[in-house]
Amino acid sequence: MKSLLLSLVLGLVCAQEPQPEQDPFEVRGMGKWITSYIGSSDLEKIGENAPFQVFMRSIEFDDKESKVYLNFFSKENGICEEFSLIGTKQEGNTYDVNYAGNNKFVVSYASETALIISNINVDEEGDKTIMTGLLGKGTDIEDQDLEKFKEVTRENGIPEENIVNIIERDDCPAK
Repeated sequence: MKSLLLSLVLGLVCAQEPQPEQDPFEVRGMGKWITSYIGSSDLEKIGENAPFQVFMRSIEFDDKESKVYLNFFSKENGICEEFSLIGTKQEGNTYDVNYAGNNKFVVSYASETALIISNINVDEEGDKTIMTGLLGKGTDIEDQDLEKFKEVTRENGIPEENIVNIIERDDCPAK
């Protein structure tokens, strides 16, 4: 009887353990993602009319083909321009994508409702910019995902004052 009670108690304790972060590779195939926040070492890269003020619509990871498919909008002078890009998977689950220079990004964190991406851009002039992005399945972001995004942003050497709320600026067409 004591062992049955002990098993029940241990089962309840284990059930209350915090769940680990979801493996980013298990998130593959869930395509629709909306940009919520972007952090950057260079605010000019994510400001109005800047190339990295991007309004993500979808990301599809294809491990079989070692590709990533990105669909997003960027705005210039208030006009939304759609981009569809294909990136290539490299070692260490890093992806290379050509857009406003060369970009190397990795999914730093994934949950059912959020992706956090860390990106290094080297533009046409050879200038390096470090960026982070918080993408959500919709417009509501969980507090824990926002806190994790801020943590990843700080770890990338980007101060919190360099985080921009992108969702408030997104008036481009939904997909």
